[in-house]
Amino acid sequence: MAHHRAPLISHHKDGSECPPSHKHTTSGKPLHPDCPGRHHFESVCTCGAWKLSGGVKTHVNDERKRHLATHRATELAEGPVMLRGLLRLDAS
Repeated sequence: MAHHRAPLISHHKDGSECPPSHKHTTSGKPLHPDCPGRHHFESVCTCGAWKLSGGVKTHVNDERKRHLATHRATELAEGPVMLRGLLRLDAS
């Protein structure tokens, strides 16, 4: 079973990634002298079928968590079927 990931990445207005070393205040103002500020947030799932970009971090993060939960539900549903196949004993 593959575990899917969808990291939440901050971007500057020019599209470049805002690294974690660029700290911000709780209101979003940059504390790093070279940071122009975060413009938008993006998350792309490793499944290849889901991507979201937006200006509100909590919205993108909530949708990211919601999408990843669909993968976990599928993995949990498939898990017992896989185990039954592995643990089946032939009575012959």
